[in-house]
Amino acid sequence: MNPPSRELLNSEPADPDSGLSPVPPGNLVEDDPIGHIFLFIRKRGLIVLFTFIIGLALAVSIILLQTKAYTASAKIEVKQDTSQQFRLEQVPGIAGDDDDSEKIDTEIEILGSRTLAMETITVLHLQENRDFYEFIDGHPWDISKPAIRNKLISKFLNNIAISRLGHTNIISIHVTSTSPYLAEMIANTLIDNYIEHSFRDKYAATSKISSWLDTQLSGLKDNLQKSQMQMLAMQKNSGIFVVDQSQNQSQGVMLSNLEELNKQLASAQVDHLVKEARLRAMLSSSPDVIDALAGSFDPALQASKANLVQLKSEYASVIQTYGPAFPRVKELKAQIDQLERNLSVEENAQISRAQKELDAAQNNESMLRTLFEDQKKVAFNNGTNMIQFELARREYETDRTLYDGLQERLQEAGIMAGLQSTSIHIVDSADMPVVPSSPRVNLDLALGCGMGAIFGLALAFFIETLDTNLKTMAEIEQALQLPLLAAIPAVAHEELNTLQYIEATLSKGGSSWSKIAETIRSLRTSILLSSPGTPPKVLMITSTRPGEGKSSISALIAITCALNGSRVLLIDADLRKPSIHILFRINKQSGLSAVLSGKQILSDAIIKWPPLPNLHILVSGPVAPLPSELLGSKVMANLIAGLRQDYDFIFVDTPPVFAVTDAALLSSLADATVLILRYGEAQRHVAQRSVELLRRSGAKFLGVVINAVNFRSPEYAEYYGNKYYDYYGEGKNE
Repeated sequence: MNPPSRELLNSEPADPDSGLSPVPPGNLVEDDPIGHIFLFIRKRGLIVLFTFIIGLALAVSIILLQTKAYTASAKIEVKQDTSQQFRLEQVPGIAGDDDDSEKIDTEIEILGSRTLAMETITVLHLQENRDFYEFIDGHPWDISKPAIRNKLISKFLNNIAISRLGHTNIISIHVTSTSPYLAEMIANTLIDNYIEHSFRDKYAATSKISSWLDTQLSGLKDNLQKSQMQMLAMQKNSGIFVVDQSQNQSQGVMLSNLEELNKQLASAQVDHLVKEARLRAMLSSSPDVIDALAGSFDPALQASKANLVQLKSEYASVIQTYGPAFPRVKELKAQIDQLERNLSVEENAQISRAQKELDAAQNNESMLRTLFEDQKKVAFNNGTNMIQFELARREYETDRTLYDGLQERLQEAGIMAGLQSTSIHIVDSADMPVVPSSPRVNLDLALGCGMGAIFGLALAFFIETLDTNLKTMAEIEQALQLPLLAAIPAVAHEELNTLQYIEATLSKGGSSWSKIAETIRSLRTSILLSSPGTPPKVLMITSTRPGEGKSSISALIAITCALNGSRVLLIDADLRKPSIHILFRINKQSGLSAVLSGKQILSDAIIKWPPLPNLHILVSGPVAPLPSELLGSKVMANLIAGLRQDYDFIFVDTPPVFAVTDAALLSSLADATVLILRYGEAQRHVAQRSVELLRRSGAKFLGVVINAVNFRSPEYAEYYGNKYYDYYGEGKNE
C-alpha cells in the first residue's frame, strides 16, 4: 500500500516540543521529467486523441468533397540566340546584351501573358469545353464579348503555373485541369503558341530594322559625300598640305614659342611689380632704411654712418659740459653737417638708380607684351585653319565608319531573322497525367492529423495550466511542504459503515473496505512512528472545507487503533455540523457541548461503543449557541489535559479550517495535526492558506492524507494501477 518511507520516519522533528517530523530533509518532489511527460500524456491523452480524430475526420471530409484535378508539366529551355554574331548590338553606339536572369523573367511574363492565353483558348476552342469552364444554361461561352473573354482568360491563367528551375535557363510550365487530356493539350499548345509568337515578333522586329537601315543608309551616303567635299575645300583654301601628321608637328612648335613668350612676360610683370614696390618703400622710409631697401652694401657708406653716430654722441656730451661756443663743439658740429650732406647725396643716388631700374622693367614688360600679342594673333590664325580642317577630316572619317558598319549589318540582318527561332528548345513535352495532383491524400491526411494533434496539445496544456487542484503526491508535498501520510481509495457513499469496516478489517476479503482498511493501517503506522519514543497522544483531524471526509477518516483511524488494543477516545468537536453520531448510530443529546457548558459531567457524556469496548466516543452534544467560545475556553483545555491520562490516543474531529475558526482554536491543544484533502477537489491556494492559518495558531503538523483517490487515475496508476485491484480483487486472498 502506502507505508511511510524510512527517511520520513527518521527525520528530525520540526518543533522541539512536538517531537514530530512533518517534513523530511530530502527532496519531496519527484524529479523525473520523463515521468511527468508520461503522466501528462495519461491525464490529457484523450483530449489529444479526440482532436487528432477530429483533424483526421476533417481531412477525410475535405478529400472526399474536393474535385480531382490533374496537372500536366512541360519544360522548355531559353538559350542565347544562335545569331549572336549577327546582332546589331555589335555596331558601335548600340546597347549591349541583357542580363540572363532578366531575359528569363521576361520570357516567363510572355508565357503568362493574356495574349498567349487568348490564342491558346481560341486554338483549342476552350470556350466550348465543359471541362475547362462549366457552361451557364448549357450554352458555350461567347468570346466576342469582352467580359466573357476576361473571365475565360482569368480562368486560364489561374490554372497555369510558370517558374524558373533554379539558376538554369529552363522554364517549367504546369497546367491543372479536371481532365488529364485537357491539361496535356493546354500545356503543349501553350508552348507551341509561345514559340510561334516569339519567332513572329523577332522576325517582324528584324524586318523593321532592315527597312530602317535601308532608309538611313541613303542619308548617310549623302552626308559622307558632303563631308568629304567640305574637307577637300578647306585644305585647298587654307593651303594646308598634309603629309602624315606633320601639321601637328608645326603646330606644336608654334605653341611652344607662344608658351615661352608667355613665361617671359609673366617674369617681366613680377620684376616690374617688385621694383615698383621697392621704390615706393624707399620714398616713404627713413634714410636708415633706404640702404637696406636698395639691396646694396657699401663699406665706406657704412663707415660714414658709424662715424656720424659717434660724432653725434660726442657732440651731445661736450655741449652739455662746455656749451655751444666751445671750439671743440663747433668742430664737431661742422663734421656732423658735412657727413649728413654726403649721406643725403648718396641716398638720392640710390633712389635715382631704383627709378631707372623701374623704368627699364616697365619697358621690358611692354616690349614682351607686344611681342606676345603679335605671336598670339599669328598662332590663332594658323590654328583656326588647322582646327577647322581637322574637324572636317574627323567628320568625314566618322561618316565613313558609320556608313560602312551599317551597310555590313544590313546585309547580315536577313540572316539573323532566320536564326532567331532557334533560341527556344522543348526539353520535355507534357504527357497526360495519370495520378491526380489534387487532392493530395497523404499530405492532406498528414496536415489534418498534425493540426489536430497540435491543437489537442495546446488545449491539453491550457487545461493543465488552469487545473490548480492538488492530486499527485509530489504536488501535495511540494505545495504544502508536508509529507503525504496516506492515500485512501475512493468508495461509494452507501458503503461507509463502521460495522462493515470492522468485519473487513478482521477478515481476508477483497471488498473495497479491505483496501481502505489497509490504507488506514498504513496511516496508523505513520502515527506510531512519527516521533522517537512515544507517539503523539492527542491528534486533531481537520480539512480545508466541508465534504472532504475528515469525520469518516477520524472514525476509521479510531477504530483501527482500538482494534490494535489501544484505549481510544474519539471526540466530535464539530459543534456546528456534527457527523460522528451518524457514523456510529448513537444519540447526541449529551456530549461535548453539554460538558463544556457545565450541564453534564464528562463521565456521563463519554459513550462506550458496544462493538469495540476499548473505543470511547464523545459526541458533539446539543447545538451550542457559541461553539467557538466553548472550544476556545479554559474548560476545553483542562478537559483535554485530564483525558490524556486515561487514553492511549485521543482523536479530535474539528470543523474545516476555512469554514470557522474552531480548528485554529483547538490546534494548540493537540500533539499533532493531520490535514485531510479530497482528491481532485483540493485547490492549491486553499490548502496552502489552511496550512498557514493552522501554523500561525501553533499547530504541529504530522502530515496530509488525501481521500477518495482513484487508483486507476494517471496520477496514481504508476504507484498502484491494476495490480493493486487484482491484489484486492474479489475472491483474492492477501
